[in-house]
Amino acid sequence: MHKVYTKKGDEGTTADFSGKRVPKDDVTIVVMGKIDSLQSAIDAAALEGGEAHKPFLEWVQRKLWQTAGEISCADEKCVIDPITDADLVKLEEYIDALGEPPQKFIRFNTKKSIAYNEARIRCRDLETFLVKLFREGKVRPVAYAWLNRLSSLFFMLSYITSDR
Repeated sequence: MHKVYTKKGDEGTTADFSGKRVPKDDVTIVVMGKIDSLQSAIDAAALEGGEAHKPFLEWVQRKLWQTAGEISCADEKCVIDPITDADLVKLEEYIDALGEPPQKFIRFNTKKSIAYNEARIRCRDLETFLVKLFREGKVRPVAYAWLNRLSSLFFMLSYITSDR
């Protein structure tokens, strides 16, 4: 019988994509966990938020997985659709089409807006950890910029779905 646990991490290490054992608090491992956390929040937001933005959020999910692959995999075959300048423009245009941002502080007060805000918070958390890899040259500038814009997407989705 196969078991879900391996006991290999009981001493604080895990395997990276190559199979090498690394500390669980290695920044790359932490970033991978933050991407997974953001993916989960996007799933919840897409479910709560209805159909209007679901296709775009599915595209966001695919791009996040590509970014995860880029960070964790030295093999070029691992990433088939990396984030490009065109993707950054596509994200910015989508955000801009959501309307003008608020000019004052706003509380998110609907289930939809709270779900989108949770994704925004997790995106900001990911960005905070990703900056170390960015400074080390392990994340391309366009991929980092795309992720930075992503939190703005979730802010605007929170805003437009709140009771203003």
